[in-house]
Amino acid sequence: MKTLVVLASLVFCLTFPASAQSASLDHLYPIEASHSYVQFEATYMGYAKVRGNFRSFKGSIYYDPQSPDKTSISFQIDVESINTNNDWRDRDLKSGNWFQTEQYPYIRFVSRKVQPKGDEFQVVGDLTIKETTMEIQFLMPRPLGVIKDIRGDHQVIFTGSYALNRKEYGVMGKNWSQVKEGIAALSDEVTIEFSLLGKQMKADNFSNFLRNPQRPSGAIYASYQEGGLEAALQRYEELGQDTSVQLNAHALNSVGYILLLQKSYEDAETIMSRNLQDFTDDPNVHDSFGELHAKMGNMQEAIKHYHKALEMDETNMNAKEALRLLRAAGK
Repeated sequence: MKTLVVLASLVFCLTFPASAQSASLDHLYPIEASHSYVQFEATYMGYAKVRGNFRSFKGSIYYDPQSPDKTSISFQIDVESINTNNDWRDRDLKSGNWFQTEQYPYIRFVSRKVQPKGDEFQVVGDLTIKETTMEIQFLMPRPLGVIKDIRGDHQVIFTGSYALNRKEYGVMGKNWSQVKEGIAALSDEVTIEFSLLGKQMKADNFSNFLRNPQRPSGAIYASYQEGGLEAALQRYEELGQDTSVQLNAHALNSVGYILLLQKSYEDAETIMSRNLQDFTDDPNVHDSFGELHAKMGNMQEAIKHYHKALEMDETNMNAKEALRLLRAAGK
């Protein structure tokens, strides 16, 4: 079963290549875990199928239908989130018998290249499980393209399956690998099935999170709509002096981000710069600022802030993929 887990992670991670010499962040799609899944399957006692999944994972996909050979992905699975519908088995999978999650909490995949082949993609990338990194390659169906959903957001969906040998990555499970009467308790091969949905939220949908004026972000945005930038910053200052309100980085960052989506870049920069003064240690603030600078064409500033976001939070896969694209493009 642990095998399955390993496999699943692999597959997810290895979905996309990384040759992005002229990549644009306009084609970067954060993976939305709530509409994605990674499942795995192994064989128990030669016949029975044991299945599980990972509940927590992050990633970001680069996909441009006009340049499919530049498809790319960075992906990370939180191994602690493994679920096989059996608490004892899940604890065992996390232990030193299998994944050693205290020492190796993540499974990571970073693509190297993707080659369109008819109706399929041949994907090549580096998969890391525990302390082993191996180059892997596999075929997966090409996506249908970029789809606009009912909220106007843009999404791209990748699906497929893959099989790997768990022991090659040090996922041994010695007590479950013994052979009796020619049958192993658990197969070395694990099959993974995955469906990854990458999504770009657009302004119309994002604005729904700012409709409630009882929330700090909603109050600030309402002030912006009524009186512009100065009114929004004044409202922010007033909220900061109100002891009944708990301000965090999200409030002003959300307002800056909706302005980014609306392409009001100068106002977004002013809002985000003010937020950075108060919350300079928040990785999401730097991540958003990096995206804004990339949209404005200030690539060195974008790289600086994405790097800062990743320095503060190594699990920020959006920042990791954005940095990889910008550096590959020689920005």
